[in-house]
Amino acid sequence: MVAAEIPSDSTAIIDTSVLFAMGGPSNEKYRSFEWFLRRRAITVVVPRAVAEELGESPSEYTYQRDRLRAAQMAGWLVPGQVDFSHPGVSTVVDTARNRMHHLSADDVTEDEIEKTDTILAGIAYQYVIREETFVTVLVSDRTAEQAIEDALSTAGVGDRTTVVDGRSLLRELVEGDSKP
Repeated sequence: MVAAEIPSDSTAIIDTSVLFAMGGPSNEKYRSFEWFLRRRAITVVVPRAVAEELGESPSEYTYQRDRLRAAQMAGWLVPGQVDFSHPGVSTVVDTARNRMHHLSADDVTEDEIEKTDTILAGIAYQYVIREETFVTVLVSDRTAEQAIEDALSTAGVGDRTTVVDGRSLLRELVEGDSKP
């Protein structure tokens, strides 16, 4: 079970693809996800890069998209920004980028690697170190999942982080015993 990997009272960093997959507040995936988060007291961080991919105005963080605005108003979603001045963050981002390039060398050039995916690793590291919380990264790209997991493990925080396929989690929450 994917949901079992995410402990209560923790933080989740979410990727654009997972936000798209869950839809808006009227969608069953969205409602099941929100119920799961509230029941477990999990806070979701939307990195600035993700907000930008969704076409949001990150300088204001007044979300226009219903899925983000409703989640922020409900209190389970907060904006996040990678802090490259924090020791180790740049190293984790670079490690994730190098690992992604290695894992997908036949498919993409280094310039084509999703920068947002590498930022997710940096923000996860930043939250683990600063907030001393367990962090889950929700992605839907297998290569990104492996690269982020490897980068966090290499940085010595693999025991306080997990990387989960967000679409599988959404599917499990809708189909499984975790329904509201």
